[in-house]
Amino acid sequence: MRKISIPLLALVLLLAACNTKDKIEKHNKAQIKSDFIMENLTNTDVYKQFPEKFFPKEQTQRLLSDIRMNCDWTNKRGKFVDFFTMSEKGKNSTAFIYEYFLRCDSIRFVLIYNMDSDEPELFKFIMEPIEKPSKMIIDPSKQLMNQ
Repeated sequence: MRKISIPLLALVLLLAACNTKDKIEKHNKAQIKSDFIMENLTNTDVYKQFPEKFFPKEQTQRLLSDIRMNCDWTNKRGKFVDFFTMSEKGKNSTAFIYEYFLRCDSIRFVLIYNMDSDEPELFKFIMEPIEKPSKMIIDPSKQLMNQ
């Protein structure tokens, strides 16, 4: 059996701990960004939180305006439901999932961030009915329709 020196083992453990700490910090940054977007979804400047390379400005402004005008966002009932981490084709991402009962519909919002960049970067924004099953919600009891 091959012996591993204690200093080498300590270095490996330190690097692993630092990597885990960095991942947790990046996840927390992404959650803060995601929460900010959802709290301010109908503010006229929130579209700036959507990188234009993934979200054309005019389409994003129109979508957010439709939500503001048709869904009575200020009287929403709902919350953050869950998060889900993924690795697809070597790309690491995290989805933050929110569900709301609104005047216009019951909607699940999924904000997906690229976690491989220096800063978490939003690259997908999905809206779907909360009645649609989601593989990203591990504990269904967290969903609004199950409470």
